[in-house]
Parts: sequence; C-alpha cells; structure tokens
Amino acid sequence: MLATAGLGLVPTPASTAAVTDEVACPELPCVVITYVETKFGKDKTLSEKIVTAAELRDLAATDGLGNAPYTLRKNPASKGGRAQKGIAKGDRVGISALLAEAGSPSLGKETYVETPNLAGVPAVLSAGDLVDPDADLNGDGKPDVTDYPFYDQLQPAVFITGSGKLGYVRPLRDLDEDTNASDYFQVADRLDITVHTTGKLLTPTVTSSAGTSLERGAKTTFEVSYAEKTGIRSVVWDFGDGSVKSTTRESPTKSYAKKGTYPVAAMVRTNDGSYGRSSAVEIKVANPPKAPTSGTGGGTGGGGSGSGGGVIGGGGTLPPYDPFPSDLSPPSENEIEEPPVEEEVEQPPVDDGLVPVEGFVLAGAEIVPGGTPETIPGTENTATPAPATQQAMRTRVATWITAILAAALLIGIGAASETRWFRHRLRHLRRRA
Repeated sequence: MLATAGLGLVPTPASTAAVTDEVACPELPCVVITYVETKFGKDKTLSEKIVTAAELRDLAATDGLGNAPYTLRKNPASKGGRAQKGIAKGDRVGISALLAEAGSPSLGKETYVETPNLAGVPAVLSAGDLVDPDADLNGDGKPDVTDYPFYDQLQPAVFITGSGKLGYVRPLRDLDEDTNASDYFQVADRLDITVHTTGKLLTPTVTSSAGTSLERGAKTTFEVSYAEKTGIRSVVWDFGDGSVKSTTRESPTKSYAKKGTYPVAAMVRTNDGSYGRSSAVEIKVANPPKAPTSGTGGGTGGGGSGSGGGVIGGGGTLPPYDPFPSDLSPPSENEIEEPPVEEEVEQPPVDDGLVPVEGFVLAGAEIVPGGTPETIPGTENTATPAPATQQAMRTRVATWITAILAAALLIGIGAASETRWFRHRLRHLRRRA
C-alpha cells in the first residue's frame, strides 16, 4: 500500500541527504547512505557514508545475489498486470549489505528506509524487509527467516548497469497482488538512501466529507487519518488535478472546476520522523443537473384540458386566447342587459317597547351587579346603511345638480357682462348722433 503509483508527490527535506554533490560524490554515479534521527520535528544526521560505483561492483562480487532474475510487473502502475522477469540486470548489491558496508554506529536500529525516485516519491522498506533470507545465525543449517516478505526469496537491492547508471529495485511481495509502482527506477548520478532510527511507517487513509461523487464546483473537505498521532510535521496533498499542496492541516477544502475522475492521496510526516503515504481515493466529478425549462409543467396526463389552470393534460402548452366560443356570436347592443337597479325599500319601524308620553324622559342604564351597564331597549343605533347601489345613485344625482348650477352661474355671469357692454356701446352711439 505504501508503493502506490503516480502520486506525483514532492520530496520533503527528510528525503534528501544533508551533503552536496560536490562534497559527497568525488565521482559519479554514487550512493549516499545517511542515518537520521528525528525529534520534535527536527532531523539530526547521525552518520553518512558514500559508496562509489567501483565499490559497488566489488560488493556485488561478494554479496552472493548472483544473476537471479528479478520479477516485477510489466506495467508497474497497473494492479494485476502481467509479471515480467529478468529486469534489474547488472551488478547487484542488497540494501542490507550496503547498510553493513556503511558501518554506522546506529546499525541495527533502523525503523525504516526510504529512497526517493525521480519524481521525489520515496520507495520505503520496513525493518523486517532488510533481513537476509539465507542467514543462518544459530548454525542449525536452516535459514533463520521462515516467513520472508518478498516473492521468490529476492532481496531489495541497488544495481549498476553496463552503461554506468544506478538503479533501485524492490521485488514483488506477492505475485498476484503487489504492483511495485515507484519501486523500480534508474538514476544517472546519485542515489540517496535515508535510514531512519526514529518513527515508523504509517498507513494513513484519506476520506472525503461529501463522498466520492461530487458535482462540478461543489466543495468537499478531505481528511487524512492514521494511528498513533504524534503531531503533524507536514502533509503533502495530491488532489489528482495537477495541484499539489504542502500544509500542516489535516483537513483541506477542495472543489473541482471540470468533470472527471481525480485520484487524491496524502503523504504524511510527523514530528517523531514517522512517514506514510495513503492509497489514492478516486473522486468522480460530474456536471450538476440541468434546471427544468419553463412551460413543461401543468396538469398530469389524466387531467384533461381543464387541469393545471388551463394547461393541456400531460404537460402541454396553454391554448390560444379565444374571447368567444366558435359556436356563438358576440351579443348585439340590444341584447346587452343593463344591471337591475335596486329599489329603495322602506324599513319597517322598530318596536322599542316604549310608550310615547309628553314631556321629558330621563333614561339611564341599569347596573347589573358584578357586570357591565345594560343598554336600554330602543337606545341602540338601529339605522342600517343604505345599499351600495342606492348610495351610488345619490352621488350621481348630487354631482349632476352641482354641474347644472355651476353652468347656470357661468351663463348668468356671461349674460350680465354682455348686457353691460351693449349699454355702454348704445350710449356712445347716441352721443355721436
């Protein structure tokens, strides 16, 4: 699981040696072996060893690996791809033999080993991967290791090709399942092997708050989780769309602008030197559903033309407006009926129960104990408002009377003015005569 393919993750400072090419490698190619201790998020170099190409060839002659064919996937990025034998040809030296050659005082304290490939993604080995499958330390004539982790008893190794390149190879753990992605590569100059004496290999997992199916533009929060947290040093997120983000946050938020499938993975480092790379989680992004177009609603199929507010059953469109049915003619002026005028109905007198008398009558309200004054019969306001039609007729009559009086007043004023002018003119003519 720690050898997932194609994550494109960038290397971290703990993945590189603390020396420069000019100082470390007097000649190329070479192997730089660095023992590192990590505390409180800081790396400390314990020892360093440089192995030249000539020394590698000498070690290969005595290592005993021989020319046994290494087995890897023909397509390392494809799980279940066909196995291919005969790769990693050249002078090979096992990683455990290289560590013994380094002679570090921390030899035997290894917790895990990492070797970054050309893309900066470390190929990792646990302490159990560094054992010698043929070692017989107790002298009983049998290998000490009874459950070796790699297929066909092959060991992780460094090899040097006939053209002078250095290579790294980690054999298959299982012929049917292991993929070996990022665990087989070649370099032309320098190969770094970092041996950690603190921390351990982690198996982080990545989850998405919105699940693995998203709509384009929708946001989701990714979260990385792992056992035995000792404080995040860094998390490098590969979101699968070409963007890589290094952060100390364990839960970044992300959205995708285009539909597609995006493999999302995280590479975690903690303050005690632990390291882990998650398997990729595929996030499938689709276009959001289209909004329904207008005019497609209305009645259901069995609703007929009268359902849905005049919409034809089955979701049709509104019929064209027709002011008159086709079998009828518009009414003539003589056929138009005027609305009936309500006649004023004389209201019958109200019997208030009082007997008329001469003089004055003092009336009052009777106080009911514990209650409110009762209204004296006959003193209630029994007048009912006139009907609306009757009030409208009165308003029209009053309006016409006002208009007639105003017109008469104007005519009278005009006639008076004309009479005054005529008299004045007649007087003037008489004087002239």
